[in-house]
Amino acid sequence: MNIEELRVSSNPFTKTKLSVIIVFLFILAQSWNDTEMSFYSLINGFDYMRDYIGGIKDIEGSGFFPPNLNTADIYTYALSMLETIQMAVVALFLSILLAVPLSYMSSKNIINILIPGQTAFHRVLKNVIYSTATFIANVFRSINEIIWALIFVSAVGLGPMAGILALAIHTAGVLSKLLSEGNEAIDPGPVEALNITGAGFIKVLIFAVIPQTMPHFVSMALYRFESDVRSASILGFVGAGGIGFYLFDKMRSFENSDVCTIIIIIIITVWTLDKISSSIRKRFI
Repeated sequence: MNIEELRVSSNPFTKTKLSVIIVFLFILAQSWNDTEMSFYSLINGFDYMRDYIGGIKDIEGSGFFPPNLNTADIYTYALSMLETIQMAVVALFLSILLAVPLSYMSSKNIINILIPGQTAFHRVLKNVIYSTATFIANVFRSINEIIWALIFVSAVGLGPMAGILALAIHTAGVLSKLLSEGNEAIDPGPVEALNITGAGFIKVLIFAVIPQTMPHFVSMALYRFESDVRSASILGFVGAGGIGFYLFDKMRSFENSDVCTIIIIIIITVWTLDKISSSIRKRFI
């Protein structure tokens, strides 16, 4: 690449880039206007927000501060937080069982390894597998966890199981997308080398694909685990177990000192899990 080509390729003000920026700014301005977004409204309503956080003087516990420090209550909330983590652990396991095969079937390079033929039949088969897997993953992640929870509550009743299934289905869709992107970014060299030796799909997968995708897989799985803990914290709003049950109950009854305690427990838990996840990532990435 000569100097002139380098100058053109690195120019941030090409017609194409400027057009994209202009279109984005137009969409942003239109969206801002249509959604009635206004920082003035937030500033103007700050006093109401302060009064809500401060609570009503005549009603004990209606303010967020000080938080409820009753030992028995904290113990109860901590146990429900543990249940929330357990829900996320089981949900992650189930989601991985679904997401890994889906991610392989929605990665064009992996499908080419699985079905190496180039005839019309092979091309149609590859397209059918890819389209089906992509569609299923899109459905899984397009529907919010709360909606999935409501569906599963109607099937298995109130409790953690409905929350676990809801998290597992939604996370499977998200993980499938994230993992497929990692699959398609691998170096094709090791794959081609093994193909030349006549290695089958399983050997290529084990010795050429998985070693390259493992750091990405670990990172994405840990990220989704943290997300599932946060999501599980509100699934109790629809009766799907975990600390969300207490959070919803206390918010509904305006026992905001308890709400503050629950939020603090959630924050501490998520922060701790983030530190643990970071240490695990360092060993794999």
